[in-house]
Amino acid sequence: MTRSGIILATISAPSATSALKLFSPKTHRSGERCHLGAVGNRYHAGVTELKTSSVRSGPSWGSRFTAIAPLAALVLLVVGLSWYSPDFRKPENFVNILNQWSFVGIVAVGMTYVIILGGIDLSVGSMVGLLAGLGMWFMRRASLPAVAETGGEAGWGWSAGAALCLGLAIMLVGGPLLGTLNGLLVAVGRLPAFIATLGGLAIYRSVILAMAKGSEIPPSVEAFEKIGSAKSGLTVPLIESSRGKPLVVTVSILAFLGCAVVGEIVLRRTVFGRRVMAVGDNAVAARYAGVSIGWTTTMVYMISGLMCGIAAVLNASRNNSVSSSQAGLMWELDAIAAVVIGGTAM
Repeated sequence: MTRSGIILATISAPSATSALKLFSPKTHRSGERCHLGAVGNRYHAGVTELKTSSVRSGPSWGSRFTAIAPLAALVLLVVGLSWYSPDFRKPENFVNILNQWSFVGIVAVGMTYVIILGGIDLSVGSMVGLLAGLGMWFMRRASLPAVAETGGEAGWGWSAGAALCLGLAIMLVGGPLLGTLNGLLVAVGRLPAFIATLGGLAIYRSVILAMAKGSEIPPSVEAFEKIGSAKSGLTVPLIESSRGKPLVVTVSILAFLGCAVVGEIVLRRTVFGRRVMAVGDNAVAARYAGVSIGWTTTMVYMISGLMCGIAAVLNASRNNSVSSSQAGLMWELDAIAAVVIGGTAM
Protein backbone atom coordinates (compact mmCIF):
# COMPACT_ATOMS: atom_id res chain seq x y z
CA MET A 1 0.00 0.00 0.00
CA THR A 2 1.27 3.50 -0.84
CA ARG A 3 1.87 6.07 1.85
CA SER A 4 -1.14 8.12 0.71
CA GLY A 5 -3.26 5.00 0.69
CA ILE A 6 -2.28 4.18 4.28
CA ILE A 7 -2.99 7.72 5.44
CA LEU A 8 -6.31 8.02 3.64
CA ALA A 9 -7.41 4.55 4.78
CA THR A 10 -7.15 5.72 8.38
CA ILE A 11 -9.58 8.59 7.80
CA SER A 12 -13.12 7.77 8.88
CA ALA A 13 -15.83 7.86 6.21
CA PRO A 14 -17.72 10.89 7.67
CA SER A 15 -14.58 13.02 7.91
CA ALA A 16 -13.62 12.08 4.35
CA THR A 17 -17.08 13.07 3.14
CA SER A 18 -16.79 16.42 4.90
CA ALA A 19 -13.44 16.96 3.21
CA LEU A 20 -14.99 16.25 -0.16
CA LYS A 21 -17.78 18.77 0.49
CA LEU A 22 -15.30 21.39 1.63
CA PHE A 23 -13.35 21.08 -1.61
CA SER A 24 -16.46 20.90 -3.82
CA PRO A 25 -15.87 21.10 -7.60
CA LYS A 26 -18.56 23.80 -7.82
CA THR A 27 -16.47 26.31 -5.92
CA HIS A 28 -13.02 25.58 -7.35
CA ARG A 29 -11.25 25.84 -10.68
CA SER A 30 -10.65 22.91 -12.99
CA GLY A 31 -7.17 22.25 -11.65
CA GLU A 32 -8.47 21.99 -8.12
CA ARG A 33 -11.35 19.79 -9.35
CA CYS A 34 -8.84 17.32 -10.82
CA HIS A 35 -6.84 17.28 -7.58
CA LEU A 36 -10.03 16.58 -5.61
CA GLY A 37 -10.87 13.63 -7.85
CA ALA A 38 -7.42 12.19 -7.28
CA VAL A 39 -7.83 12.51 -3.52
CA GLY A 40 -11.19 10.77 -3.62
CA ASN A 41 -9.85 7.98 -5.79
CA ARG A 42 -6.90 7.50 -3.45
CA TYR A 43 -9.22 7.31 -0.47
CA HIS A 44 -11.41 4.61 -2.02
CA ALA A 45 -8.37 2.75 -3.36
CA GLY A 46 -6.76 2.86 0.08
CA VAL A 47 -9.88 1.50 1.80
CA THR A 48 -10.24 -1.23 -0.83
CA GLU A 49 -6.58 -2.23 -0.48
CA LEU A 50 -6.88 -2.27 3.31
CA LYS A 51 -9.91 -4.55 3.14
CA THR A 52 -8.19 -6.83 0.65
CA SER A 53 -5.00 -7.06 2.73
CA SER A 54 -6.97 -7.89 5.87
CA VAL A 55 -7.95 -11.24 4.36
CA ARG A 56 -5.02 -13.50 5.13
CA SER A 57 -4.23 -16.27 2.76
CA GLY A 58 -3.33 -19.68 4.14
CA PRO A 59 0.12 -21.25 3.85
CA SER A 60 1.14 -22.28 0.38
CA TRP A 61 1.53 -25.89 -0.64
CA GLY A 62 5.24 -25.34 -0.94
CA SER A 63 5.59 -24.22 2.68
CA ARG A 64 3.42 -27.09 3.86
CA PHE A 65 5.54 -29.60 1.98
CA THR A 66 8.73 -28.09 3.42
CA ALA A 67 7.33 -28.44 6.94
CA ILE A 68 6.37 -32.11 6.63
CA ALA A 69 9.20 -33.24 4.32
CA PRO A 70 11.60 -34.40 7.09
CA LEU A 71 8.83 -36.30 8.89
CA ALA A 72 7.64 -37.85 5.63
CA ALA A 73 11.19 -38.97 4.88
CA LEU A 74 11.39 -40.60 8.32
CA VAL A 75 8.10 -42.44 7.75
CA LEU A 76 9.28 -43.69 4.36
CA LEU A 77 12.55 -44.85 5.94
CA VAL A 78 10.69 -46.84 8.62
CA VAL A 79 8.34 -48.38 6.05
CA GLY A 80 11.24 -49.32 3.77
CA LEU A 81 13.27 -50.93 6.57
CA SER A 82 10.19 -52.77 7.82
CA TRP A 83 9.65 -54.20 4.35
CA TYR A 84 13.32 -55.10 3.87
CA SER A 85 14.05 -56.61 7.30
CA PRO A 86 11.57 -58.83 9.17
CA ASP A 87 13.50 -58.29 12.39
CA PHE A 88 13.11 -54.51 12.15
CA ARG A 89 9.30 -54.65 12.20
CA LYS A 90 9.13 -56.80 15.31
CA PRO A 91 7.23 -55.05 18.14
CA GLU A 92 10.08 -55.44 20.61
CA ASN A 93 12.43 -53.66 18.20
CA PHE A 94 10.24 -50.55 18.11
CA VAL A 95 9.97 -50.60 21.91
CA ASN A 96 13.76 -50.95 22.15
CA ILE A 97 14.31 -47.99 19.80
CA LEU A 98 11.88 -45.85 21.80
CA ASN A 99 13.60 -46.86 25.03
CA GLN A 100 17.07 -46.01 23.70
CA TRP A 101 16.08 -42.62 22.27
CA SER A 102 13.53 -41.55 24.87
CA PHE A 103 16.23 -39.57 26.69
CA VAL A 104 17.02 -37.52 23.59
CA GLY A 105 13.29 -37.12 23.01
CA ILE A 106 12.82 -35.61 26.46
CA VAL A 107 15.67 -33.17 25.83
CA ALA A 108 14.13 -32.36 22.44
CA VAL A 109 10.89 -31.26 24.14
CA GLY A 110 12.79 -28.49 25.92
CA MET A 111 14.80 -27.73 22.79
CA THR A 112 11.53 -27.20 20.90
CA TYR A 113 10.62 -24.33 23.22
CA VAL A 114 14.09 -22.82 22.82
CA ILE A 115 14.03 -22.97 19.02
CA ILE A 116 10.47 -21.61 18.81
CA LEU A 117 11.66 -18.71 20.96
CA GLY A 118 14.36 -18.04 18.39
CA GLY A 119 17.29 -19.29 20.46
CA ILE A 120 19.52 -22.33 20.67
CA ASP A 121 20.85 -24.42 23.55
CA LEU A 122 24.12 -26.19 22.84
CA SER A 123 24.74 -27.08 26.48
CA VAL A 124 22.02 -29.74 26.91
CA GLY A 125 24.31 -32.73 26.34
CA SER A 126 26.97 -31.57 28.78
CA MET A 127 24.25 -30.51 31.21
CA VAL A 128 22.84 -34.04 31.22
CA GLY A 129 26.30 -35.44 31.84
CA LEU A 130 26.97 -33.00 34.69
CA LEU A 131 23.61 -33.56 36.38
CA ALA A 132 23.82 -37.33 36.11
CA GLY A 133 27.39 -37.33 37.37
CA LEU A 134 26.71 -35.01 40.30
CA GLY A 135 23.61 -36.92 41.32
CA MET A 136 25.39 -40.28 41.18
CA TRP A 137 28.48 -38.95 42.95
CA PHE A 138 26.57 -37.46 45.88
CA MET A 139 24.30 -40.50 46.04
CA ARG A 140 27.30 -42.77 46.33
CA ARG A 141 29.06 -40.53 48.84
CA ALA A 142 25.96 -40.33 51.05
CA SER A 143 25.30 -44.08 51.02
CA LEU A 144 28.83 -45.15 51.97
CA PRO A 145 29.45 -45.89 55.66
CA ALA A 146 30.85 -43.07 57.76
CA VAL A 147 33.74 -45.27 58.87
CA ALA A 148 35.70 -46.61 55.95
CA GLU A 149 36.18 -50.32 55.71
CA THR A 150 39.56 -51.83 54.97
CA GLY A 151 40.61 -50.54 51.59
CA GLY A 152 37.29 -48.75 51.11
CA GLU A 153 36.03 -45.17 51.03
CA ALA A 154 34.42 -43.28 53.84
CA GLY A 155 31.07 -41.63 53.24
CA TRP A 156 28.32 -39.92 55.18
CA GLY A 157 26.53 -43.02 56.44
CA TRP A 158 23.07 -42.09 55.16
CA SER A 159 20.36 -44.63 54.54
CA ALA A 160 19.71 -45.83 50.99
CA GLY A 161 16.41 -43.96 50.83
CA ALA A 162 17.94 -40.67 51.96
CA ALA A 163 20.84 -41.05 49.53
CA LEU A 164 18.40 -41.78 46.69
CA CYS A 165 16.34 -38.66 47.48
CA LEU A 166 19.50 -36.55 47.55
CA GLY A 167 20.62 -37.78 44.15
CA LEU A 168 17.21 -37.27 42.56
CA ALA A 169 16.94 -33.77 44.05
CA ILE A 170 20.34 -32.77 42.67
CA MET A 171 19.37 -33.87 39.15
CA LEU A 172 15.80 -32.55 39.10
CA VAL A 173 16.53 -29.25 40.86
CA GLY A 174 19.97 -28.67 39.38
CA GLY A 175 18.58 -28.88 35.84
CA PRO A 176 16.22 -25.90 36.15
CA LEU A 177 18.92 -23.94 38.00
CA LEU A 178 21.47 -24.44 35.23
CA GLY A 179 18.81 -23.67 32.63
CA THR A 180 17.91 -20.48 34.47
CA LEU A 181 21.59 -19.51 34.45
CA ASN A 182 21.66 -19.93 30.67
CA GLY A 183 18.49 -17.89 30.35
CA LEU A 184 19.86 -15.05 32.49
CA LEU A 185 23.03 -14.92 30.43
CA VAL A 186 20.92 -14.55 27.29
CA ALA A 187 18.16 -12.28 28.62
CA VAL A 188 20.00 -10.13 31.16
CA GLY A 189 23.60 -10.50 30.05
CA ARG A 190 22.61 -9.86 26.41
CA LEU A 191 24.91 -12.64 25.25
CA PRO A 192 23.99 -14.43 22.01
CA ALA A 193 22.37 -17.75 22.83
CA PHE A 194 24.95 -19.55 20.72
CA ILE A 195 27.87 -18.10 22.71
CA ALA A 196 26.26 -18.47 26.16
CA THR A 197 25.27 -22.11 25.69
CA LEU A 198 28.48 -23.02 23.89
CA GLY A 199 30.34 -21.82 26.98
CA GLY A 200 28.01 -23.95 29.11
CA LEU A 201 28.78 -26.97 26.93
CA ALA A 202 32.49 -26.66 27.72
CA ILE A 203 32.14 -25.69 31.39
CA TYR A 204 29.62 -28.36 32.41
CA ARG A 205 31.64 -31.14 30.78
CA SER A 206 34.86 -29.89 32.33
CA VAL A 207 33.37 -29.86 35.84
CA ILE A 208 32.20 -33.47 35.76
CA LEU A 209 35.43 -34.63 34.14
CA ALA A 210 37.40 -32.98 36.93
CA MET A 211 35.19 -34.43 39.68
CA ALA A 212 35.31 -37.98 38.29
CA LYS A 213 38.93 -37.66 37.08
CA GLY A 214 37.81 -38.76 33.63
CA SER A 215 36.46 -42.10 34.81
CA GLU A 216 33.03 -43.61 35.43
CA ILE A 217 31.01 -43.01 38.57
CA PRO A 218 29.86 -46.43 39.84
CA PRO A 219 26.40 -47.19 41.29
CA SER A 220 25.65 -47.29 44.98
CA VAL A 221 21.89 -47.48 45.62
CA GLU A 222 20.11 -50.55 44.28
CA ALA A 223 16.69 -48.88 44.17
CA PHE A 224 17.97 -46.25 41.75
CA GLU A 225 18.67 -48.89 39.09
CA LYS A 226 15.03 -50.00 39.07
CA ILE A 227 13.78 -46.60 37.85
CA GLY A 228 15.19 -47.02 34.36
CA SER A 229 15.22 -50.80 34.23
CA ALA A 230 13.80 -52.50 31.13
CA LYS A 231 11.58 -54.56 33.44
CA SER A 232 10.01 -51.53 35.11
CA GLY A 233 7.09 -50.05 33.28
CA LEU A 234 3.65 -50.71 31.88
CA THR A 235 2.75 -54.06 30.32
CA VAL A 236 0.97 -53.64 27.00
CA PRO A 237 -2.11 -55.90 26.83
CA LEU A 238 -2.85 -58.03 23.75
CA ILE A 239 0.59 -57.34 22.24
CA GLU A 240 3.41 -59.84 22.61
CA SER A 241 6.96 -59.98 21.37
CA SER A 242 8.14 -62.44 18.76
CA ARG A 243 9.14 -64.75 21.62
CA GLY A 244 5.68 -64.75 23.09
CA LYS A 245 6.51 -62.50 26.04
CA PRO A 246 4.39 -59.44 26.93
CA LEU A 247 5.76 -56.09 25.82
CA VAL A 248 6.78 -53.68 28.56
CA VAL A 249 6.66 -49.94 27.92
CA THR A 250 9.44 -48.72 30.19
CA VAL A 251 9.38 -45.76 32.55
CA SER A 252 11.66 -43.88 30.15
CA ILE A 253 9.16 -44.20 27.29
CA LEU A 254 6.26 -43.19 29.53
CA ALA A 255 8.24 -40.18 30.76
CA PHE A 256 9.00 -39.13 27.19
CA LEU A 257 5.36 -39.43 26.11
CA GLY A 258 4.25 -37.54 29.22
CA CYS A 259 6.72 -34.71 28.64
CA ALA A 260 5.69 -34.46 24.99
CA VAL A 261 1.97 -34.28 25.80
CA VAL A 262 2.42 -31.75 28.60
CA GLY A 263 4.78 -29.69 26.45
CA GLU A 264 2.23 -29.60 23.62
CA ILE A 265 -0.60 -28.56 25.96
CA VAL A 266 1.46 -25.80 27.56
CA LEU A 267 2.60 -24.51 24.18
CA ARG A 268 -0.82 -24.52 22.51
CA ARG A 269 -3.30 -23.98 25.34
CA THR A 270 -1.70 -21.61 27.83
CA VAL A 271 -0.87 -17.92 27.93
CA PHE A 272 2.79 -18.74 28.47
CA GLY A 273 2.89 -20.87 25.33
CA ARG A 274 1.35 -18.11 23.25
CA ARG A 275 3.91 -15.68 24.65
CA VAL A 276 6.74 -18.00 23.64
CA MET A 277 5.41 -18.17 20.08
CA ALA A 278 4.85 -14.41 20.02
CA VAL A 279 8.42 -13.68 21.08
CA GLY A 280 9.78 -16.14 18.55
CA ASP A 281 7.68 -14.64 15.75
CA ASN A 282 8.42 -10.97 16.49
CA ALA A 283 10.11 -9.96 19.72
CA VAL A 284 9.57 -6.23 19.14
CA ALA A 285 5.84 -6.62 18.56
CA ALA A 286 5.61 -8.93 21.60
CA ARG A 287 7.33 -6.31 23.76
CA TYR A 288 4.88 -3.64 22.58
CA ALA A 289 2.05 -6.03 23.42
CA GLY A 290 3.24 -6.20 27.03
CA VAL A 291 5.14 -9.50 26.96
CA SER A 292 8.20 -9.61 29.21
CA ILE A 293 10.92 -10.80 26.87
CA GLY A 294 13.47 -11.40 29.63
CA TRP A 295 11.11 -13.40 31.84
CA THR A 296 9.85 -15.50 28.94
CA THR A 297 13.37 -16.24 27.74
CA THR A 298 14.55 -17.25 31.21
CA MET A 299 11.56 -19.53 31.73
CA VAL A 300 12.10 -21.25 28.39
CA TYR A 301 15.71 -22.06 29.20
CA MET A 302 14.62 -23.21 32.64
CA ILE A 303 12.22 -25.67 30.98
CA SER A 304 15.07 -26.91 28.83
CA GLY A 305 17.13 -27.48 31.97
CA LEU A 306 14.27 -29.35 33.63
CA MET A 307 14.05 -31.70 30.65
CA CYS A 308 17.79 -32.29 30.95
CA GLY A 309 17.35 -33.17 34.62
CA ILE A 310 14.63 -35.72 33.86
CA ALA A 311 16.74 -37.25 31.08
CA ALA A 312 19.74 -37.41 33.43
CA VAL A 313 17.78 -39.40 36.03
CA LEU A 314 16.48 -41.92 33.51
CA ASN A 315 19.75 -42.31 31.60
CA ALA A 316 21.89 -42.75 34.72
CA SER A 317 19.39 -45.24 36.13
CA ARG A 318 19.24 -47.27 32.93
CA ASN A 319 23.03 -47.52 32.66
CA ASN A 320 23.44 -47.78 36.45
CA SER A 321 26.59 -45.70 36.13
CA VAL A 322 27.74 -42.42 34.62
CA SER A 323 30.64 -41.96 32.23
CA SER A 324 32.04 -38.48 32.78
CA SER A 325 33.25 -38.29 29.18
CA GLN A 326 30.38 -40.00 27.31
CA ALA A 327 27.15 -39.25 29.20
CA GLY A 328 25.02 -36.95 27.04
CA LEU A 329 27.80 -36.52 24.48
CA MET A 330 26.52 -34.78 21.30
CA TRP A 331 22.91 -34.97 22.47
CA GLU A 332 22.47 -31.34 21.53
CA LEU A 333 22.81 -32.20 17.83
CA ASP A 334 20.44 -35.16 18.15
CA ALA A 335 17.88 -32.99 19.93
CA ILE A 336 18.10 -30.23 17.32
CA ALA A 337 17.69 -32.81 14.54
CA ALA A 338 14.64 -34.29 16.30
CA VAL A 339 13.06 -30.82 16.62
CA VAL A 340 13.60 -30.03 12.94
CA ILE A 341 12.31 -33.43 11.81
CA GLY A 342 9.26 -32.83 14.00
CA GLY A 343 8.44 -29.75 11.90
CA THR A 344 9.71 -26.85 14.01
CA ALA A 345 11.24 -24.10 11.88
CA MET A 346 14.74 -22.98 12.80
